[in-house]
Amino acid sequence: MQNENLTEWPIEHQFGICRMSLMSVYLEPSRGIGLITQLLFGETYEVLGVTGDEKWLKVKTAEGASTGWILRAQHYSISEEDYDFYNHEDYQVVTSPVSTVKYQGEEIYILAGSHLHIGSSELFDMGGQMGFKGNARHVKQKATREELVSLAKLFMHVPFLSGGRGFFGIGAGSFIQLAYKMAGYKLPKFISKLTEVGKSIAEENIQLGDIVIFGNNKDIPHHAGIYVGENQVIHVWGLVRLDKIKLDGSIMARNNSPLYRVLDIRSLL
Repeated sequence: MQNENLTEWPIEHQFGICRMSLMSVYLEPSRGIGLITQLLFGETYEVLGVTGDEKWLKVKTAEGASTGWILRAQHYSISEEDYDFYNHEDYQVVTSPVSTVKYQGEEIYILAGSHLHIGSSELFDMGGQMGFKGNARHVKQKATREELVSLAKLFMHVPFLSGGRGFFGIGAGSFIQLAYKMAGYKLPKFISKLTEVGKSIAEENIQLGDIVIFGNNKDIPHHAGIYVGENQVIHVWGLVRLDKIKLDGSIMARNNSPLYRVLDIRSLL
């Protein structure tokens, strides 16, 4: 029989927003077990359930639609109306590796990809009481291909962390998702879903910022990177790094390498 404290109980429909630099979302309601993803400052979620001891909340993230568990002590409740506002109205996306924002009189360090909501009576008055220090761009402002590559290169040497979404650890899919998010584009973080975005193009038509999908020896997509020119991609393999590739689909490495061979090239811009 499952431990009563870990039993999931239904909860009245609630919504929340991350008001910290990072909020970890776990596979199970226990610290350190299966990091699924992380929420950045200003990102939102729905509350789906609570453990019997009321220490953990089951949530579904608005960014990426991942489902997992957060500590209830980190929950910041908002109304459904505010949840809709935060996700559908204007906001800016932080593009500095590390910035600061003054919130409720305290200065908080926030990371690239965080949301700064404009016009909210609760917090955000750009250039006013918010006291934001850093760089940001409007979510509807689309970056050029050169700007996208520059944003991606901000993550150079960040170590790999499964489920990570920050400058102290990041996942392979989350890296591409965040770089594109900062550039004004929404992408899924899972490699399997990246094969469905944009349009497939031939190797001779590849341009800066295109997504290169790598397959294994069974032609199953299992890795991806962003093309930065000169037959190189920026991607996560141990850390965010640049590597040379062969665009013609020929085998480049052993099958245990994520860069076994190029399976597809996707263009979104």
